[in-house]
Amino acid sequence: MFRSVFCVVRNIRPLTIPYCNTASIIANNFRNLCTTNKINLTPQLPSLNITSGHLSSNQHVLTICSNMIIPTRSVTKFSLKKGKRKTVKAVIHRFFRLHWGGWIRTKAGRKKRLWKKSSAQKRRLRQHVLCNATQNTLLDKMVTKFWKRPKYYVDDPYTPYHSREEYAFTRKKPLIRD
Repeated sequence: MFRSVFCVVRNIRPLTIPYCNTASIIANNFRNLCTTNKINLTPQLPSLNITSGHLSSNQHVLTICSNMIIPTRSVTKFSLKKGKRKTVKAVIHRFFRLHWGGWIRTKAGRKKRLWKKSSAQKRRLRQHVLCNATQNTLLDKMVTKFWKRPKYYVDDPYTPYHSREEYAFTRKKPLIRD
């Protein structure tokens, strides 16, 4: 069965999108195209003729299916109301920015299947991880300047980590040598 399907794939006609109002398609990308409700996006499986092993010619071979959309967490460059950049909320919920510019996060799977993990593994999962420089740059691009400013909280557990005195670039106090 698989061999006949692969042979058919080579002879695919180009995709034709049914007529729709061009004003309704604002899309510059595939995601906006699939979210318009003028186009039928329900996946249709072509019927296979058992005797000849070919697809019936009266059905569309290719259709745009909604499960092909890959979720992205990209930055909105211009908002519709004020034309400003927007913060990606997933970054705010999952990461925390330290005052010196570093980002920290929790480890993945820290609340999943705890019954099968050892106590040492549970302890390691409760610890936080610093992001590397490339990730820090990416996360800084995904948030606005409001989230880059230092924020002061009462009884902040991250207080000792907000200052980074061991490096010259992030040092606030002058280095005293004996």
